[in-house]
Amino acid sequence: MNEEMSKLRQMYLDTFSTEAGKKVLKDLEKRCNYNVSSFVAGDTNATSYEEGKRTVYLHIHNMMKEE
Repeated sequence: MNEEMSKLRQMYLDTFSTEAGKKVLKDLEKRCNYNVSSFVAGDTNATSYEEGKRTVYLHIHNMMKEE
């Protein structure tokens, strides 16, 4: 991992490891369908939209994981 990516990863950790950051992350987990299906029966556009929200949360989650 290059230095720039390491610094960015640390910024994610700094942001979301505070008490406020943990609360925001928990809220995003609910709003972004982290633990539920993003599938919307009969509506591919809605499914894509919901999956897009989930992808943002997964990106944040992955940035905070140790490499």
